[in-house]
Amino acid sequence: MWRIYWILIVIAAACTNASAQRKNASAEPDNTKPAGVIPFTLVNNHIVFPVTLSGSSDTLHFIFDSGAEVTVMNTRTAERLKVPSNRQAFMSGVNNGMIQVPVVTINALYIKDIRMPYVNAYLEDLRDLGTEKTSIDGVIGVALMRMYIIRIDYKNQQLQFFPNGKTKVTTAGQLMHFELNYTTPVVEASIKLPNGTALMGNYHVTTGGDYGVLFNWPFVEKYKLNTILPTINTDKVQDMAKVLYYINSSIPQLQMAGRSVSSVPVSYCKDVDDVGVFVEIAGAIGYDVWKHFTVTINYNKKELFLE
Repeated sequence: MWRIYWILIVIAAACTNASAQRKNASAEPDNTKPAGVIPFTLVNNHIVFPVTLSGSSDTLHFIFDSGAEVTVMNTRTAERLKVPSNRQAFMSGVNNGMIQVPVVTINALYIKDIRMPYVNAYLEDLRDLGTEKTSIDGVIGVALMRMYIIRIDYKNQQLQFFPNGKTKVTTAGQLMHFELNYTTPVVEASIKLPNGTALMGNYHVTTGGDYGVLFNWPFVEKYKLNTILPTINTDKVQDMAKVLYYINSSIPQLQMAGRSVSSVPVSYCKDVDDVGVFVEIAGAIGYDVWKHFTVTINYNKKELFLE
């Protein structure tokens, strides 16, 4: 009787261990191989990749921007594909200015074999982001990073999507832990000014930014960067609500996670102020910095690798 009892205990323990292993396997999926590899092109220094929508055979062009807290669709694309708007919502631009825009719900958005169901997209005129050859149909960022670990291979112009979980152990490069400002990743970096001064700051990670560094105006005022940095040229840009005037310059160096980039183009504008929730935000780091690396972003673990 005792023998039978112990056999039952052993069998039960084995079943429990097997069940636990199955649960662990489901909790931490195998992410050593990508779930998808998508080629991208660079359009005005934006990462642009093909997507399709349910009910349409048209290939659309979306920008991947890690700083895009909401998904955006070009108003003209929504009109052409007859995607109906079901509500209005407020969307913030620079300086946290709010504007009310229509919102559509995409039943399913496909990135090759990757399916994203029920994607809410804010409608905005994106014609200025494209070129004569390539129009931009949308922008996506946080919604995609919440679903996958994303590796941006600038050299081979590929986006690789890995199942969520721990970053694969074979990931090369220097690990940076980031925080979130609202839902945008924030990393620490140090800039060197022309006079030799080094300034530490917290910067938004914006892979969709067509700049090196875009400073927030309060940071510019605090450290008098507008009197230290030489003006190279200026740009006039139409934002959602107003025309913005940018001053362009450069800094000798930017450092983060033990890596450095020299001769970094920078810009600032009196109307640009992305407020930080808990920390001062110095600005945003964009394409002209990230292009020097292969970047892996594990959004849910708040990890960023530079290699």
